[in-house]
Amino acid sequence: MAVEPRVLRRDDLLRAAMSAGFGTMTERRLEDFRQGGLMPRPVRVGNDGRRPVWIYPRGSDQQLVQLLRWREHTQNVDVLRVVLWIEGFPVALDAVRASATAVLTKLLHEVEQDLQAEASRLGLDPVADQDAVVSAVATVMAAKRGKNAVPRPIRVPASERATAVAHLLQIFALGKQPDVTEEEAETIEKVLGVSPGRRQRVEDADPWLTGPASALVDAADFVSLPRMTEVLADATDSEWEEARSPAAALFLHLPVFTRAMAAMTGKENFAGMGGQAAFDSEPIMAVFLVAFALGARRADWSGNVEGLRDSLAPWPALVDEMKLVLDMPQHELDQNIAGHGLEMWDRTQRIIKALLDGELDPGPRPTC
Repeated sequence: MAVEPRVLRRDDLLRAAMSAGFGTMTERRLEDFRQGGLMPRPVRVGNDGRRPVWIYPRGSDQQLVQLLRWREHTQNVDVLRVVLWIEGFPVALDAVRASATAVLTKLLHEVEQDLQAEASRLGLDPVADQDAVVSAVATVMAAKRGKNAVPRPIRVPASERATAVAHLLQIFALGKQPDVTEEEAETIEKVLGVSPGRRQRVEDADPWLTGPASALVDAADFVSLPRMTEVLADATDSEWEEARSPAAALFLHLPVFTRAMAAMTGKENFAGMGGQAAFDSEPIMAVFLVAFALGARRADWSGNVEGLRDSLAPWPALVDEMKLVLDMPQHELDQNIAGHGLEMWDRTQRIIKALLDGELDPGPRPTC
């Protein structure tokens, strides 16, 4: 039987996986992915003699490769569904909605359990004494060192750091709006690492962080764990589709922009954006960013989010232009840089290293 050109069969998908370095990919695993809604099902188009012919939708080979790359970072099926949907692959929206809601509901339950456990340890009532319980948890979190510690991008005195972490737990974990002074809010910005965004500029643009620091408290209305869980569950299909491209820009393009800025300036937290550099290395961030995009729209922040999306849109093409330098002979590169000073030389070398390391490519990068 004549088969339409460029159709994809099972073996084409397995070969694509092998070519991408996933030599252990098997037909059985592919079936598991189909059962989990992570891969589309093939369609029977006829027979080749007595053998049925099954073909996959175009792009299924790319979907499989991306799925395998993301699985190096997480094997949580719910998270993977959301990530693939954000990337534009055909995953059922109802399944994505259920998965995203399940992820945040589980996190919310874990937060509640942790607070109850701490209250029990201290002999306090988890509801009546919630502020004291949160303060105790924050003190431990603020002092913790090591791999799972809260990052310390900017030095803050221990007591102020603990108070800031307590306020962050109230805002983002509990959805409360604590009464904070402007000075305390500025300390929160330091703990988050975003405070340089008030003074450092990206090229000729104005600083991106403006207005009173205490306005952060109002964000509890739409970026807290309880509110995000609610909006994921009750947003309409059209709201989900409208949130898709902003979430993709935040999840896939913003980290590339941030890493590019770090390469060009030599500062890991330039303009307070360092915390965004690892968004695409943490697949669960896809869930948070979808919820953020949905909540921002309802909070009349859609213009800001869409503006950011549009400003990030050119970056894939800009990175492709940067990659042209990798094919340039060394003597030609030296001639182009000559006369621009040591700073330009250092910047160019940092960019070349970032390109070679894949730091300016969107999406999952090898874990090894």
